[in-house]
Amino acid sequence: KIYGTSDPVFTYSVSPSLISGDAFTGALERAAGENIGTYAINQGSLTAGSNYTISYAGANFTITAKPIIVTADASQTKVYGTTDPVFTYTVSPSLVGSDAFTGALTRTAGENAGTYAIGQGSLSAGSNYTIAYVSKDFAITAKPITVTADASQNKVYGTTDPVLTYSVSPSLVGSDAFTGALTRT
Repeated sequence: KIYGTSDPVFTYSVSPSLISGDAFTGALERAAGENIGTYAINQGSLTAGSNYTISYAGANFTITAKPIIVTADASQTKVYGTTDPVFTYTVSPSLVGSDAFTGALTRTAGENAGTYAIGQGSLSAGSNYTIAYVSKDFAITAKPITVTADASQNKVYGTTDPVLTYSVSPSLVGSDAFTGALTRT
């Protein structure tokens, strides 16, 4: 069975056949456990009555990992110079019971404006699941700033223009700096 589903009815074969009119009662049972792995199938309460001696040959029952699809949410962004958000995702089908994810999605390294692939990172649902991961892009958008030429800049007729000054709001990130210069009409 797949992790999280119900056990099937355990089947068996009989040799030689029972005498006409006789039947089995009860059922085979398996060793306890719900995590992925191999569990012995035991005779359990299976009987054909007091007219038969059963020589039981056991077999194994296997629980396999539940396949899930984790998809990074589209349109995740941040503005240049800010901290990355916690990357979000959807999962299908849902996890079993109180099972939960550990770890987190990550993204390709880089801090300049542009797009970066969101990867699975350390995100895990544990050994009872196999994850098929679907990536999306994360966008770093340009930081909006306002450059305002300082008021009352002037010069005396016939002299060289001064370097024109300005203020910036909000400030630039880290050691980023302007290049070039303001000009005038």
